[in-house]
Amino acid sequence: MSHLIQVNFATVILVVFLFVYIMTNSYFDGKIRKLYLTACLLVLCLVIADSVEHWTASFDHLVSLRIWMSAIGYSLRPTIFFTVIVMLLRENKKSIVWLSLPLYLNALLAFSAFFTEIAYSYSDDNQFVRGPLGYFAFVTNGFYAVALMICTVKQYRTVNRSEAMIAMVALCMFVIATVMESAWGFDGLINTSGVVALVFYYIHLNTQHFKRDSLTQVLNRRCFFLDGEKHEASLSAVVSVDLNNLKKWNDEYGHAKGDEAICTLVGCIQKVLPRTAHLYRTGGDEFMVLCFDMEKKMVQQFLNDIRSEMEKTPFSCAIGMAYRDEGQAFDKLCLEADQKMYCDKKRFHSESSEK
Repeated sequence: MSHLIQVNFATVILVVFLFVYIMTNSYFDGKIRKLYLTACLLVLCLVIADSVEHWTASFDHLVSLRIWMSAIGYSLRPTIFFTVIVMLLRENKKSIVWLSLPLYLNALLAFSAFFTEIAYSYSDDNQFVRGPLGYFAFVTNGFYAVALMICTVKQYRTVNRSEAMIAMVALCMFVIATVMESAWGFDGLINTSGVVALVFYYIHLNTQHFKRDSLTQVLNRRCFFLDGEKHEASLSAVVSVDLNNLKKWNDEYGHAKGDEAICTLVGCIQKVLPRTAHLYRTGGDEFMVLCFDMEKKMVQQFLNDIRSEMEKTPFSCAIGMAYRDEGQAFDKLCLEADQKMYCDKKRFHSESSEK
């Protein structure tokens, strides 16, 4: 019993604190809260199942409770991997459904111990006997490890690098824990690594909430100035982008249409945004882009691509770019980019009035 307490104490404490924090934190939407609460419940169920199974393993005869706890434990282990994948792909429901299929097959094999020995069984003196498919739960873990690696690589390249890095660290923790449990018989490592990953994932999302604009999910004004000053040495250019006629869209069609215009602009910019550039919302319909280690012709092509994408929509924008000369201060670049953007906006209004 003392061994079980030592193995699971830290895990249970982390789950309890995470559960309380989630219940008292209203910054996230209901889906994310439910996802984390479900993950906490699964970890606690796995801790209980493993503890009871360990206790029943000390009996000199087999009891059905041990089979139940083993089946539950085998079923729940891969769900910790799967939970992290669901968090990473929370907007891609179709992929989540397909990736859940190995969980059902693994659970079916785990509970087959009641009527077959294909996965595992127990002798009359309560000794564990692994069957031909006894390692399927660990194979399922391996499958989800590969799936998580693919997801993180894709996210790192195209969506959110920081979140992908958190998931990659979680993957490494899971792999090490799985190997140590399966090869050397250590207890509770998957449980602990799972809840630690959940805690840090939640902390990451919490910090991202204060770094990003709530409507567009791009980085906010504070991050713009922090990043510009922090990475000034590698800064190549500052781009200023502003929607045209936002007040008109709001007045004639309502603020929902204005929000649509803003999100459309963000979508167009993100579609052509270079990997070495970052987008920020610095005002209502005002956006800035920091370009790092980019040649002037690359930045100019980026601006042309934005205009091309916006021409496919009902909306338009004004753009200004300031390419950095050696020694030019960050605030001067921002001012120059804004001035050029306002010149572009005046040109748009004059052409519109002529029409």
